[in-house]
Amino acid sequence: MNNKFNKFKQFIKKEGFYVILFVCLCAVATVAAVTAGGNKDTAINNTTQEQKGTVVEPKDPQGALQVKEDIKPVPNVQVQNKTQAVSNTGNKSFVNPVKGSLGRAYSEDPVKFKTTNDHKTHPAMDIKAEKGAAVVAVAEGVVKNVDRTTEGVFVEIDHQNGLVTRYANLDEKLSVKKGDKVKASQEIGKVGNTTNLSYEEYGTYLHFEVLKDGKNVDPAAYVSYKK
Repeated sequence: MNNKFNKFKQFIKKEGFYVILFVCLCAVATVAAVTAGGNKDTAINNTTQEQKGTVVEPKDPQGALQVKEDIKPVPNVQVQNKTQAVSNTGNKSFVNPVKGSLGRAYSEDPVKFKTTNDHKTHPAMDIKAEKGAAVVAVAEGVVKNVDRTTEGVFVEIDHQNGLVTRYANLDEKLSVKKGDKVKASQEIGKVGNTTNLSYEEYGTYLHFEVLKDGKNVDPAAYVSYKK
């Protein structure tokens, strides 16, 4: 027993350095292996997280080119009526009551009348026209009155909403009577010579008035004539 122990002691003294070196190398190798394994797992986890957190946008099938469409502005087209016979006011359209030209315009200021040699306002429009020319309703409505004054034979048409038109110096033979319903452009009579108030100035004419809520207004806002 003592011999074996003595031999072990001699072995340790002789080979102990190498034994200790071997044990240290094994320990270092073990630590390195464990560290490498942990780093690998960490790298794998980081890679997985990066893959989960990365959003890959789909590629443009046309090569990611953004094509900007040419937007052409809509041209501002001004439409001019072929005829000036229609004027729009509110929700109504008016046609000219007779073919002719402007004889005397509406005027709230006194103007001179050569025939009577005096000055007075002219709350109407005198339209020069041939005797016998057809006179038509400027819009649909109902014949409100038919009578005769110093302006000659006249017809009044109610167009509702407080709007009334008056056509004077008509021929005595009318095409309508009080209470008749008329449409726009429907003939109501003809230009006559039942007044001579302005005859010496511009011959036969139609005396045309527009009344709104009982007051005369400028007919030029509803119909259009040139001199």
